[in-house]
Formats: sequence, structure tokens, C-alpha cells
Amino acid sequence: MEIIFRASITEALLLLQNQRFSSILVQEVGNSDALEFLYQARLLQPMAPRILIAEELNEQEVREGINKAQVYRFMRWPLTEHEIWEQLENALQKHAMFLSRSLLLKESSHQNKQLEALTHSLEGMVEERTQYIEMSHHEESEKLTRERQLIRFIKDLATQTSFEDILAILRKELRKFHKMGDPILAFRLGGSKTFFLSFQSGHFTQTESSSYFEFPKTAQVPSAELIRSFANHFGRPFVKAYVVPFELRMTSHLTSGEGEAILCIENSLNDKEMGPFMDFMNDRVRPLSMALDRVLLENQLSSFSYRWEKTFDGMRDPIAIVDIDYNVVRANRKFSDRFMHHKCYESFAHRKAACEGCPVPQALKEGAPAAGQIQVDGRIYQVHSYPVLLDQGSRPTNIVNQYVDITQSRELYLRMLQSEKMGAIGLLAGNIAHELNNPLTGLRSLSQVLLQEAEEGSNLHSDLVEIEKATARSQRIIKNLLDFSKGEDQPSEYISVDEVVERTLPMLKSALRTHRLEVDLQTLGSTVYVEPHLLQQVVFNLINNACQAMKDPGRLSLRTSLVNGSVVLEIEDTGPGIPEDIRRRIFEPFFTTKKEGLGTGLGLSMSKSVIEKFGGTIEFRNVDPHGTCFTIVLPQRNAP
Repeated sequence: MEIIFRASITEALLLLQNQRFSSILVQEVGNSDALEFLYQARLLQPMAPRILIAEELNEQEVREGINKAQVYRFMRWPLTEHEIWEQLENALQKHAMFLSRSLLLKESSHQNKQLEALTHSLEGMVEERTQYIEMSHHEESEKLTRERQLIRFIKDLATQTSFEDILAILRKELRKFHKMGDPILAFRLGGSKTFFLSFQSGHFTQTESSSYFEFPKTAQVPSAELIRSFANHFGRPFVKAYVVPFELRMTSHLTSGEGEAILCIENSLNDKEMGPFMDFMNDRVRPLSMALDRVLLENQLSSFSYRWEKTFDGMRDPIAIVDIDYNVVRANRKFSDRFMHHKCYESFAHRKAACEGCPVPQALKEGAPAAGQIQVDGRIYQVHSYPVLLDQGSRPTNIVNQYVDITQSRELYLRMLQSEKMGAIGLLAGNIAHELNNPLTGLRSLSQVLLQEAEEGSNLHSDLVEIEKATARSQRIIKNLLDFSKGEDQPSEYISVDEVVERTLPMLKSALRTHRLEVDLQTLGSTVYVEPHLLQQVVFNLINNACQAMKDPGRLSLRTSLVNGSVVLEIEDTGPGIPEDIRRRIFEPFFTTKKEGLGTGLGLSMSKSVIEKFGGTIEFRNVDPHGTCFTIVLPQRNAP
């Protein structure tokens, strides 16, 4: 290591210009411009760390030294020789690190240049080989592209169901050729009338003409007679065109004569451009013929079934033809306002499984008409299923379903039954009241008179008290029965739910006789604003249902409580619980799991309507290990 000292800034700068140094150490003496020298040293030898020794350094000089001269170390004089050598060694290590990084950058740059040259060479080789491969496979690629375009064209045609869609696809395909007009399709179906399908001002139009002209049998430039016929029909000149005939096979079987069609395409192609266009059309003649034949056939079949469709659509009831897998084959507008590709229960009832009560399985099994009832969105339908038999003794292939809405008539019938039941109860209650109230009133009055004469504490007084209580209880039971049988036009009043429960229980002694009754009524002082006889019917229905659900002797719990300003009534039984598959339907009108004649399906739906009418809610839950708990919540209201 060589150390060179210079006392003059000029000599030092000259030395920096001619030699390389690992570090530069400057001591500021007096007013020497050390920072300017270090700035020049940074420009001449940027990789040499710079150290400044000064007696005093202010903040401005330090900032300028760092920003302008990029000084590595600032040291305050006086210093020991050991401190100076220590900082020089650090500077030399910093310089060695700079040199190492510079060498790495140079080596990396050199390697990058070599890699770039190698890459360029490889790219040249790849490009040369690619050009060779492209040249050798150009013909195969064009052929493959042509076949792919034709396959795509056939796939597009296969999904179209109208002349407009077919001509639109062909019109789009013709855009690859310049100077092409819109295609015009002309066809006849065994008569003298000719139909023209074309685009005018971008809109699809269909016209017809009674003028007869000969259709060419091969693809060609049309004759003057054909050009004249087209010009007369469209009212404009046809200068140059190309005509392609189509072969119609299936349509001819449904018409009185042979069906024929031609495609006329106006163009201004030269002879060189005409060859590729003719090849293009030759590839597409057969698919176009099949597509047009299919659409014509579908139109003919649709016209034959039009009258039957109108007949079905004019019927008041929904009608659907379904196959053995419940798929809708055909349906009228009452069944569905759009054509559906789903199962009948998906289209009509919005279900994911066959409707409960559907007669289709029975009709398929027996091969004879069957009937059943289904429920759709709260409506009841009588479904009549008529099997379609192709041969005598064969199995049905389709089923014709007729859906008759019997909701109103069934509702009226069931409500009539309910009214008759309530009327019978009212008649019975009236007769009982008439026959028993008079003697009970006499007994109660006599017992009250005798109580005034009997000595208190005697056996006679105790017996008379019990007689008076028994007659009062009997009269109260008769009054509750009369209130229960009243109609729905009774006024609302403020009443305790506990009182309603106590009124109802005596009427259910027969149903409760085999079960253990647990009663915990805690809301006698709280009232609700309801029609008492309606709330009593709700309690009666729920308790009666709970008793019927418990086939074996069980436990019935009645609890009332006050929760968050609402009166809560819980009716819990130890029956089998409500199956999961019917839980969402138990409040639906006319839904019942009971046998015919044992239930109308109106009890729970009526209960829900009554409770919601009074601003409350009714819910249920299954309880462990088995049983069901119905919860009624009514808002507490105090009499004004």
C-alpha cells in the first residue's frame, strides 16, 4: 500500500487526474476550500471513499459535504494516529467492496451480451425452421381451416329454427368476400306461388309473387328471364348475380308437389375472385339445403298442429301432455305462458319432486284414466290423467293431464262443514242452556237462600256452599260452550289468556281423560285485546290436536308467561313430533295428515290467521326426546 501526501489542492487535483487511489483523506486547514476539492475528487475518482478532517464542522457544511461531495466520513481534529488508521482501513474495505461490485457488474454485462448474442442466434435458427415448417404445411393448414370453417358453419345452422336466422348466418359468412350483396331465398311448395325471403335496409322481409318462372337446376349465372323476374318483383335492377339451387326432400312428402328453392346472391366479383366464391358456395350447398328443408318441414308440421294448439289454448283449464318421466311434451297457455323444457311439476308446481296426490303413476300403472288432488301455491287442483295408448293392450307412452281449479268450491265446502259443526255445537249448547239453566238457577238461588238461614260452621252450611259452587261451575261451563259456538262477528275485548285457557279446558275433558295435564298459568293479571271466542277456538284446536297426536297416554303441558311485554302461551305434548318433510306445510290451508273425514286442514291455518289478526305470532318446534310445542305470542294490552 502506497500513501501519497500533497499540501496543495492544485497538485492534489493533478495527481488525481493521473493516478488511481483507493481512498482520499483531506484535512481542512484555515479557510481552505476542502469541500470543493472533495467535490472535484468525487468527479475524478468516484469509487474512492472520501474522508474530511476538520477542527470545526457546522450542520450546513456536513449537509453540503454529504449531498454534493458524498463524503464517506467526517472526523474532528485532533485525532490519534490509531483513529486515522482505523478510518483508512474502513475506507479501504469500502473501496474493495466498490471494486468487487464493479467487477461483478462488468462480468454480468459481459454475460448478458453473450446471452443476447446466443439468443439472437437461436431466434434466427427458430425463425428459419419455422418458415420452413410453415411453407411445408401451408397447404394442409388451409385445407384444415376450410374444413373447420365448414364444420362451424354446419354447427351454427343446426341450432337455427327460422329462415331469418339461416340467412343471417349466410350473410355473415359472405362478408369475407368483398362486393357482395345480401342473399335472397326464393322457394315454392308444390304450387305456382313463389315466396321471397331477403334483407331490405337491414331488416328481414318475406314477400310472395304469383308470377311463375323456371328455377335453374344447377349453380350458375342466372338467365335474363330469371333476372327480369327478380327485378320486377323487387322493383330494382339486378346487374350481376349468382344462383344456387337447393334440393328439398323431406318437405316434398308433406306438399302436393315437389318443393324447390334457389339462393340468389348479387355480386361484382371479377373472374379471379369468382373461383374461390364458387368453391365456398359448393361446400355449403348441402348443409344449407338440409337446414332449409328442416325449417320448411317444421313450419309445415307447425301449421298442421296450429288448430289443435289453438283449441288447447282456448280451454279454461291448464292442460299438459307429459311422458312417462314427467317431461312436458306439449302444454296450453293456461299451463305455462312459455314453452318449458322441464318436468311438469317444475313448470306448473315449481317443485323438485312429483306432486303429492298426482294421479300420473296410477294412470301409467293401470293404463286407465285416474284422478287426484294436488296443491300449488295455496290452490287446490283436481288432476285428471288420461293415458295415451298407441295400440290396444300396450303400455301408455304419454299422459294427458287436465288441471281443474277446485280451490274455491273446496274452500266453500270445507267452510260449510266447519259452519255446520259450529252450528251443531251452538244448537247443542242452546238446548243444554235452555234445559239446564232454569233448574240450575233454581238450585243456586235456593242454596243461596238456605245459606242465609244455616248456621256457619255447621255441616249443612258446608254442604250448601258446595252445592252453590257446583251450580255456578255448571252455569259457567254452559256459558263457555255458548261463547265457543258464537260466530265471528263478536267484538274484541280486553281479556286474560289464562281466563281463555280455563274456559276451554272443561270442554276437552273427554279428550284429556287418558293424559296427564300440567297447567302453569302466570299471566292472570295481564290482558290482551282479542275476540275471546276466536282465541278460544285456537286454544281448543291446539289442545285437541295435541291430544290426538298422543296415541298412548302422555303428558300435556300448558304454560303462560310474560316476556318483553308480550303474553306467551306454550302448549307442549309428548307425541311423535312433526316430521321434517311436512313442517313447512302445516299452516297451509286444507293440508292435513288425518284420514278423510277426520280433519279439514283448516284448524292450524285458521289459528295462524286469528293470531296474526290480533298482532301476534304462532310457531312450533319439536322437543326432546319426542313431542311438539306450539308457542303463541300476543302483545300485552291494558284496558284504557
